[in-house]
Amino acid sequence: MAEKNARGPLEGLQVLDLTEHMAGPFCTMILADMGADVVKVERPGAGDSSRAMGDGSERNPYFRYINRNKKSLTLDYKAPRGKEIFLKLVTDVDVLVENYRPTVMDRAGLGYETLKVHDRRPIVFHEHVHARHETLKVQNPRLIYAQLSGFGSDGPYRERGGFDLIAQGMGGIMHVTGEPDGPPTSVGLPICDLGTGMWGVQGILAALYERHRTGRGQKIECSLLETAVGFSSWTSAGWLADHKEPTRQGSRHRQNAPYQRFETKDGYMMIGAAGQGIWERAAKALGHPEWIDDPRFRRGADRMRNRAALEAELSAVLATAPSAHWIKALDDAGVPCGPVYTYEQMFADPQVQHRELVVYAEDAELGRVPHIRTPVRMSASGIGVRATAPKLGQHTDELLAGLGYPSADIAALRGERVI
Repeated sequence: MAEKNARGPLEGLQVLDLTEHMAGPFCTMILADMGADVVKVERPGAGDSSRAMGDGSERNPYFRYINRNKKSLTLDYKAPRGKEIFLKLVTDVDVLVENYRPTVMDRAGLGYETLKVHDRRPIVFHEHVHARHETLKVQNPRLIYAQLSGFGSDGPYRERGGFDLIAQGMGGIMHVTGEPDGPPTSVGLPICDLGTGMWGVQGILAALYERHRTGRGQKIECSLLETAVGFSSWTSAGWLADHKEPTRQGSRHRQNAPYQRFETKDGYMMIGAAGQGIWERAAKALGHPEWIDDPRFRRGADRMRNRAALEAELSAVLATAPSAHWIKALDDAGVPCGPVYTYEQMFADPQVQHRELVVYAEDAELGRVPHIRTPVRMSASGIGVRATAPKLGQHTDELLAGLGYPSADIAALRGERVI
């Protein structure tokens, strides 16, 4: 494990973050945790709409989790003077991430084709007293432009907005989630949002590797719908082979038994006796070695054909003792198993605590703020939470001063509501 103060593997990488809600901010959060310098561009006076989630406070728990380690710049980049600032920012960044509908940035004249190589054009730089005209060439062929959207940049749905649950419904996830006799159900987590953010990170890292070889950046695309279909690929394999609709299985594994949730005397637990050897060890650990030679349960195919009878036998036994009793017995026998935790129980688990999945960032206003760390460890590089999410526009003056804007100009921009 790397030392806590070790440099991040992406230290020095400059990222411009034009995202809000979840998929995009989660993508840039991972980059920031890995050491990238991430500047979050937000609407003046409003900011990322997720600032209003939960308790409605500017830095509510939902917002601050996926916007940590970032700087906030408020900027109306559609206004002429805002566009001037935006183009100056883009000139020096490595990565730009946005999650608008695919046509938005093009309509603003700030799409990928414009930003990677921008012809010479006159731009007016306003100073405190006088204005001067200057020619600025925005040319950043090394730019990696990541576009995260609901449905992708082309096709019949390119103009449609997308949300996680819509993608879960359209991408096959809800169809196979829930109990067999129940309706389609969403996963209890925003899996398509988070997954699209993760695919975005992978695409960005691959593009960085490619740029290291060629010197040129590129555009990458990820969408919520494609994430959902991609996550459904294992289930889709059967349909693509025989066109038989997969059915909802509850917590049951689709191809192995017993591999599912069971109720015990005091709660629920999972048992993963998927292979033949594991099944035989499980039968002995549960006190019923005769199940091994029972023709209904002898081989994997037998257990799948007689799953209802197998579940009934197991359930009757497991209901006689608490989860902890059975987990110890099965674990001692080398059978994968575990409790079904509440969140309180999960965070109290000794393995979760030992692996330091909850980390803290100090904040002058909020105090010691807990975060779930990015679940990657590197032996020589640091991945961590350095700061909680910024207040809206917290770093605007600092960032504009770094671009060469004098304080009087910054005050004027604020008065015009460009920032």
